[in-house]
Amino acid sequence: MPAISKDKASEHHDVAVIGAGLSGLAAALRLAMFGKKVILLEKHYVVGGLNSFYAKKGVKFDVGLHALTNYPSPQSGKSSPLLKLCRQLRISLDSLNLLPQSHSRITFGSENLLFNNNFDFFLSQVEDKFPKERDRFQSLLAKMESFPAYSVDAEELSTRSILKESIGDPLLSEMLLCPTCYYGSARKNDIDFPTFIMLFDAIFRQGLARPEHGIRAILGPLTKRIKELGVIRRMNCGVETIKTEGGKVSGIVLESGETITSDQVISTCGAVETEALIDPPDCSNSPTIEGKFSIMESIFVFPGVPEDFGWDETVVFFNDSETFCYDEPDGLIDLRSGVVCMPDNYGEQVRDSAQKSKLRITHPANFDRWSELEQPTYESEKNLWEERILDNGMKYLKNGKEVIDSFRSKTTFRDTFTPRTIKKYTGHANGTLYGSPQKRRDGTTAFENLFLAGTDQGYVGIVGAMLGGIAVANNQILRPG
Repeated sequence: MPAISKDKASEHHDVAVIGAGLSGLAAALRLAMFGKKVILLEKHYVVGGLNSFYAKKGVKFDVGLHALTNYPSPQSGKSSPLLKLCRQLRISLDSLNLLPQSHSRITFGSENLLFNNNFDFFLSQVEDKFPKERDRFQSLLAKMESFPAYSVDAEELSTRSILKESIGDPLLSEMLLCPTCYYGSARKNDIDFPTFIMLFDAIFRQGLARPEHGIRAILGPLTKRIKELGVIRRMNCGVETIKTEGGKVSGIVLESGETITSDQVISTCGAVETEALIDPPDCSNSPTIEGKFSIMESIFVFPGVPEDFGWDETVVFFNDSETFCYDEPDGLIDLRSGVVCMPDNYGEQVRDSAQKSKLRITHPANFDRWSELEQPTYESEKNLWEERILDNGMKYLKNGKEVIDSFRSKTTFRDTFTPRTIKKYTGHANGTLYGSPQKRRDGTTAFENLFLAGTDQGYVGIVGAMLGGIAVANNQILRPG
């Protein structure tokens, strides 16, 4: 195919969407449903962004899918964000074949809080473990319900400060912070209160589930409908610059040299990353603060099912002391806190002679430390930390100390990604998992026709990312005028 001339401009579009992650896919689909002519630009060869998939040695892996939150329960009714998402994109909830969690656990030292998809059970756990906190915890729930967390004008208060004022026992506060931070905080040892409320509702009030066929069950219908509605999807198509003139985007220059023009632009690659593309740079506003929180995750594949080792839980959030540690570590990895996920403990386990299951263990990691390693050292450190992560994670699983040698001998394959991997496949500065601690909930920027969608709106997780894309499409493009 001949090279495209740098002077050649392509056909004009109503909207250009940068990034085919979940927020970009949802925004493109929503706009196309209302007749907008949309082009979707993705620099990689697969869709999904942080929630994509890959295969190695015949084993299929989901990249980011620990859990699909907001599982519709009788308590949530029609207000479930997941049901709202399905209505907005006209996707059948039944088509996702959602498998609910068995039960999960927050463990700090010797103290445990269990939860499942029944909020009353979680309330009983809090009352049983922290009986003196019953009234204060109910007051906190009332405060959360009255707070306008889903408003674009929601004040970004410190959750740690609010919990300190609201809860008498600091251990309960720390345990509440752990899962909400790990599923969506860009802040050091804290989470902004609106995001805390959204994630508390998503994790505890509604619950966790997983599509039977993983993230493909979501990405497949989205890409199919996008194609049916005529969205132009350009893969392996990186953006070089976003040209601006007179306070507006005038064109998008691709790495190939081609120029894309559109009336509106939605960028889902992050606020910091979008600002870096602006040409000429916007000097009228202070640059967005870069996020620093990243992770290392090791995935261990083994024959059989988790119950073979006595593991019946779905997700375990752990911390080795009564004070929660959630920060960029000084070294490569911080083993003090983390998450263990057993994705095969969603739904009823099906025993099959060919069954292979996965154990996923996640820890905070330092992007700069991993990035400065030469490739041979990088690979050896990955292998070394895989073993340490496995040894450490086993301490938080039932029978872990007794079965670790057996589990290690039965592990058939393992894979690990580091902050370097995240940076490579997402382009996120510092390999950040949740973007900048500064959020722009309405998605607006300094340019009247450029909008942000996804993580840097403050929408996190699979459901949140998609709702963020929908919100920008609805509020900034479809409804105005």
